Amino acid sequence: MGHGEDLTVRQTKDGGDREDAASDPDFAGGASRPIGSARLLLWFGLVAGWAELATILARDSISGRITMDALRTNRHFLWMIPASNALILGGLGLVVGVLSRRRPDLGRWLACRIGAGATAMAVLLVFEGIDARASLVLACGIGAFLGRAMESRAGSLARCVRIGLPALLLALVGWSTWGYLRTSGAERSELDALPPATSGAPNVVLIVLDAVRASSLSLYGHDRPTSPNLERLARRGVVFDEARPSSSWTLPSHASMFTGRWPHDLSVGWDEPLDDSRPTLAGYLATRGYATAGFVGNTYYCNAQYGLNRGFARYEDDYENLDVSLFEVVRSTGMGRRLLRVFGHKYHVAGGGTSLRKSAEMINRDVLGWIEGQPADRPFFAFLNYYDAHGPYVPPDGPDTRFGLNALPQARKDVILDRYRRLKAGAHRPADGTPQQVERDLTDLMRDSYESCIAYLDRQIGQLVDELDRRKVLEKTLVIVTSDHGEHFNEHGFFGHGHSLYRPEVHVPLVILPPGSGAAGSSVREPVTLRDLAATTVDILGVAARSPFPGRSLARFWRPGGASLAARSTSPSPVLSELEHRAHSTPMAEVPASLGRLRSIVAGGEVYIHNDGGREELFDLKSDRTDLHNLNAGSASHPSVPRFRAILDRLPGIDLDPPPLPGLRDDELAEGVSQPGRDGSLLD
Repeated sequence: MGHGEDLTVRQTKDGGDREDAASDPDFAGGASRPIGSARLLLWFGLVAGWAELATILARDSISGRITMDALRTNRHFLWMIPASNALILGGLGLVVGVLSRRRPDLGRWLACRIGAGATAMAVLLVFEGIDARASLVLACGIGAFLGRAMESRAGSLARCVRIGLPALLLALVGWSTWGYLRTSGAERSELDALPPATSGAPNVVLIVLDAVRASSLSLYGHDRPTSPNLERLARRGVVFDEARPSSSWTLPSHASMFTGRWPHDLSVGWDEPLDDSRPTLAGYLATRGYATAGFVGNTYYCNAQYGLNRGFARYEDDYENLDVSLFEVVRSTGMGRRLLRVFGHKYHVAGGGTSLRKSAEMINRDVLGWIEGQPADRPFFAFLNYYDAHGPYVPPDGPDTRFGLNALPQARKDVILDRYRRLKAGAHRPADGTPQQVERDLTDLMRDSYESCIAYLDRQIGQLVDELDRRKVLEKTLVIVTSDHGEHFNEHGFFGHGHSLYRPEVHVPLVILPPGSGAAGSSVREPVTLRDLAATTVDILGVAARSPFPGRSLARFWRPGGASLAARSTSPSPVLSELEHRAHSTPMAEVPASLGRLRSIVAGGEVYIHNDGGREELFDLKSDRTDLHNLNAGSASHPSVPRFRAILDRLPGIDLDPPPLPGLRDDELAEGVSQPGRDGSLLD
């Protein structure tokens, strides 16, 4: 019947003919080798696993976009995905086999349809834009159609199972063994392949305090003792009074620090990773013999999927991404994740974390353990991203000071939050107080909680530095402490970051402790850009020859004669910050980033912000500490504005008159205006 098999043909109820699977000797495999539903569904599971893996690899290769589920991609996903589908459908096959023991023909009928539908479902779930319910309906239809077609060609299917099942199982075993050994031994292999390092080369520790603004640190004059340990560290090194990141949100800011490139010169975006077109600091130092490792608390935008792991021999985001367990095998696939939800596992990715938010204490433990395992003659580069001051602003338990309203019992905090929710929902009560008081209480609670988190971070920095000192590592280590962006607390009518380039979001701490003590107690008042950190690092380490990093070393400010040389320079690095327009969002007057792409330049004691939506703002750097008084608000342009326009026009890749941009949906603001949560925190 189409394939030359000698099959028994029987009339179906609707008058059609089909091959009788039950009487087909090729499907049954003979009396000694029956092909039951368990074997059939195991075969389907292997096919579904390889199909899902191939689809994921093809999707990622073609689109280059980051999906939500990808942020919790286990490093062993290459072998876990086929293993997971084989496990799920193979287990289902055992259940079907038991239920249909007296009716094997019914078991095969079910197996064909379930297997075909599950294979389709595995592929459909790869595409995040397809609704899960629509995927299920479509998969059921495909399963019914293909299942019937396969059952009608029982002989061919039986041969595929009989020949293909052992081959697929053998391939899975070999692939899994290779994948496990390759992934588990990746760090060791990279470290073993490192070239010799220069004798006595300094180590590097780069600490990024995610979302910490300078104005909330006592180091920068804040009246609360939020950063005594940073102050202690600054007395041993150099503190920069006016450091600015290249952007006001995590990914482009980190990417710029790692590559020395401006955001407009990089591939990064809200769902776009850092590609391999630009060398990274970690990769460059590895070619100079450095062991490299990254330990990040921001498991969202610092996730390895966003490309910030390039060049690191070890890179830890979510702890679970390194686990090898039955649970991780199951959750590596779309069907597995949904099956786990059925059994009560409420897995989700949101706000920079999954099942566990990593504290600075955890990161210190991890990095110190890693350093302990490095050979004494091998210099290292360790990158630490502390996430505790990022929303939702809940400081870990400990002895750290709780400032202001954060010291209240949780029930009192909930009252403040409930009043604010009612105000925003239009259900304000007279007993809640005036709207201004409700907003003021909410702002104070958020800021007090945030600064309490900073106090915790500061203690952890002190403990890390003290431990490095105790181990005799600090004296031969370059330590850099900074932040990727700041945070707004209603200064311009919104909370959070990634909304603007106003000072609360782009004035960040920067403390550099060079090896030795020649720079102890220095301070730099001139505005600088974190884009220069890569050039600074390779300069201090003495490996700047043929460096791929643009920018100028900040070491010029503390080396003998360096400041005068900087003053004579005709081409200093511009202090530029950028924020791309977030496509698909509704324009909101109070959120500058929703109105168009932003560019900011600091020069001559002034701050200029150009918005592609047509607005130009100018602020006094010294007297206006929150950028509230626009000097360019009149009908005529301020005399400084043409000078700033000329500076931007001279920068490669900067276009001040881009084509119109589409509007944005509110629900697609990746790090949008935060809303208060029940725990007294902000939920991004």
